[in-house]
Amino acid sequence: MELPHRKRYIVLFTIAIIVATLLTIDIRLHTDPLLDQWTAPFAKSLQDTLWYDLFRWITELGSSIVLSVLTFVFGLFLAVRKRNLIGAGIVFTAAAFGYQFNFLIKKLVERERPTILALVDGEGFSFPSGHSMVSLITYGIILYFMWEYMKSSKRYIAAFTAAFIVVLVGFSRYVLRVHYLTDVLAGYAYGIIFLVIWILLYKWLQNKLEKREKVRSN
Repeated sequence: MELPHRKRYIVLFTIAIIVATLLTIDIRLHTDPLLDQWTAPFAKSLQDTLWYDLFRWITELGSSIVLSVLTFVFGLFLAVRKRNLIGAGIVFTAAAFGYQFNFLIKKLVERERPTILALVDGEGFSFPSGHSMVSLITYGIILYFMWEYMKSSKRYIAAFTAAFIVVLVGFSRYVLRVHYLTDVLAGYAYGIIFLVIWILLYKWLQNKLEKREKVRSN
């Protein structure tokens, strides 16, 4: 791994760890953190408005069905078109293991939701937001692999689009009141932690494969 890239991963990973830890401690110590007290009234004011209806559609971009289809199609693309079987495996497993990681944290924290809404997967424990976390993992891992195959002029458009979708999905969970804002922020933080680990796992596996191929060729 190149040194500048390594430093970026370390900085990003460290910030995410700090944010996730602070939010988790805050939730464990306080049932209603100040940030949620300040922001809850705004979400409540949007109920029964056009914005509420709009975000009910937007939240589907982070649903398990949409994310599963995206990972399957893109993983298939990597395996068949790019012959990158390790990358395909990483993409295939990113969302699945991301959900398991999310369920584990929810089980440990056991925070109740502000509102139960089964129509938009608003059931079970609340912290951290699964839509926010797994959306970041899925769109992030797809962007990571797309980056290599895209022209430089289109890379930042793709990055902005992916980030915009992830932000909208997270905000939709807050607007629909199936999550507190701290749930969404923690979802992003834990998502970054998982994403960095999965990218580093890919790099490690790829390096192992390249070393084996060199040994065979010699």
